[in-house]
Amino acid sequence: MTPAPNSQTLKLIIASVIFMACSNQSQAEPNAQSSGDAAIEEVVVTAQRRSESAVDVPISVTAIGAEQLGQGDVQQLSDIMKLTPGLRFDFLGGNAQPTIRGVGSSVVVAGAGANVALYTDGFYSPNPLVADTELLNVNSVQVLKGPQGTLFGRNSTGGAVLVTTSEPSSELGADLRVSYSSFNTQRYQAYLTGGPSESLAFDIAALHRTSDGYIDNITTGADDDGQYENNALRLGMRWDLSHRLSALFRYTHAKADDPSVIAVNAYEGNGQIYSTAASLYEIGAFPGIPQPYTTEPYKVASNYKPGYTAESDAYQLTLEVDLDFATLTSYTQYRDETATHYYDFDFSALDIYHYIFTTTDEIFTQEFLLSSNSNGPLQWTTGLFYFSDETDYPNNLESPAGAAFTRTGGSGVTAESIAVFIDTTYAILDDLFLTLGVRYSKDKQTDAYYFDDATQQNVAVPGLDYDEVTPRAALRYELDDESSVYISYAEGFKSGILNIAGDTSGDITVDPENIKAYEIGHKHGSDNLVVETALFYYDYENLQIATYEGTLTIIKNAADSTINGLDMQMRYAVTDNFAFNIGATFLDAEYDTFTESQPYVQCTDFVACGDAYLLYAAVDDDASGNQMSRSPDFTATLGANYQIYLDKGTLDLSGTLYHTSSFYFDSSNVFKQEAYDLLSASVAWTDPSERYTVGLFADNLLDEEYHTQVLPQFAGTLATWGTPRTVGVSLDVSL
Repeated sequence: MTPAPNSQTLKLIIASVIFMACSNQSQAEPNAQSSGDAAIEEVVVTAQRRSESAVDVPISVTAIGAEQLGQGDVQQLSDIMKLTPGLRFDFLGGNAQPTIRGVGSSVVVAGAGANVALYTDGFYSPNPLVADTELLNVNSVQVLKGPQGTLFGRNSTGGAVLVTTSEPSSELGADLRVSYSSFNTQRYQAYLTGGPSESLAFDIAALHRTSDGYIDNITTGADDDGQYENNALRLGMRWDLSHRLSALFRYTHAKADDPSVIAVNAYEGNGQIYSTAASLYEIGAFPGIPQPYTTEPYKVASNYKPGYTAESDAYQLTLEVDLDFATLTSYTQYRDETATHYYDFDFSALDIYHYIFTTTDEIFTQEFLLSSNSNGPLQWTTGLFYFSDETDYPNNLESPAGAAFTRTGGSGVTAESIAVFIDTTYAILDDLFLTLGVRYSKDKQTDAYYFDDATQQNVAVPGLDYDEVTPRAALRYELDDESSVYISYAEGFKSGILNIAGDTSGDITVDPENIKAYEIGHKHGSDNLVVETALFYYDYENLQIATYEGTLTIIKNAADSTINGLDMQMRYAVTDNFAFNIGATFLDAEYDTFTESQPYVQCTDFVACGDAYLLYAAVDDDASGNQMSRSPDFTATLGANYQIYLDKGTLDLSGTLYHTSSFYFDSSNVFKQEAYDLLSASVAWTDPSERYTVGLFADNLLDEEYHTQVLPQFAGTLATWGTPRTVGVSLDVSL
């Protein structure tokens, strides 16, 4: 039975109905608006690897502009969840795990990746440990919903997130942004661009963000277990070598020291506390000591301070050549990335189990993209893509029962992929367009190894390779110059992997995931109204599901799942200074057949359990018919922006409400997150010269308490909490 929507959900549904009614009226009676100047800038997207009006693209896209990204509640990429219905951005340690329309991943092992592809300025970034990036002078973010296997390839079964940043300009410009908010959070961001000539330009973007954090340790009394410092630097050079050839070089360095993602405590639900430490304390195993655990939000109980550090260097070169009939673009990238976790896996004041592991990635990608320049009936894009990622867990260390840290594991693999693709759109009639595309991918994993505790040696294992063909087809009909309808079919796959972090005594091959998606959509884009609606159905096979036995990863292919739903979003300019936006996703996502889901059961028989007494072990469970993990039935966003023109300057009022219904973090539907709402608001004054902006902003005004991670494992189920209410002030100076 579907639960009744709460009051907030009802409000959002009512608002949606009202807005849709307004949109119908605006189309029927355009002169009824209070201001004929009301306008929305045309939304241009690159969902088909070329710049097009969003109305002309038969793909569901949420496009977020710089003005929405700069309202205070969006600091990192994961914050776009608040502006994108159907998107969740959860975590497993430092691994960002985006999920779109129920398609996501809980797998963390060398050679694996997310189900949502992340591209920045055309470059693929596969490492989930550095996916939650700081937003450095970002112009826009596009969230493509549904599998993008033809144009964006492997590991885009859920969709893709495309980030576009500022390019160097020869015209001198500078921008400085400073903000201060709750928990002594400080953010300093600067951007400078200029050049000696129109053909040569440079830019530099830098960011420093630091905070005392909101985590209190009830064991040590410390209030800095969530203290973090993040830094980012990007250098750019654009050189137009001729009227046909241009080059853009970028170097980006990012460094994060942010333990808040693994400052964990015990999960409490279903009438119990999932913690070995809590069970030991309750049976009187440690008389006379303070309670060694906590389940309260924003608190931890640990004698071992958690830590998470990450550092990355990215070198990117974009070459663009005008060939008259087409544009050839080359994307060359090298990335060197390292991240280290310092875990208190018993999340208590007891010395049960502490763990340290480091992950390194060396990534090289090369893509050639050839896109037609013709204005004729045929538009096409073709390309060649190569990818290599050498991932290592070189030295996993454990400290059981307070002992010194010793090596207990490690693994590594090199994942490679080469693909060729073509995507064409042909105007059958003046108002009827057929899109056909196909991608052939050759993937393999080589140089795989795992560390054997018994021999204290690395053991090589055979690799794997496979071929995948991912087609795409869409038919779009233009109702008029402002509206179109489409029907589409697309396939995608998530790469197969070797479970070298699990039990290596048997078959460690995990098959690729495959998804087939069907979608019917309608789009309208006029001067004051943008509306998109889509009905979708997914046939999702061989899902890769991960659980953990001790420190070993258990990865299995679920049989199959079915996902269907409704996506809608609208932006409506009531007047030239007052606009609303609303979006919602209704989702029905469940496992059709999954007989090997693995919930955790505590061992409570002292004699039978032995050393495993009060620890947790994964057992087989039938999850067929269960709601898919991290797949809420309903998510919605509601936003508004109002500008007031004063005698001296402009006042800008903005607000955003994000709502999610309840969902589960696991396939067995044990660990539940109740529905919650995130309300953000900002007010900013800009002086008449438009050089200075002073603002006030607030995030999570309702002070909702919600989890961003729930991870069951052998010593219980650890949980992290989302950021509590924050308020702050900001200053922006543009020159």
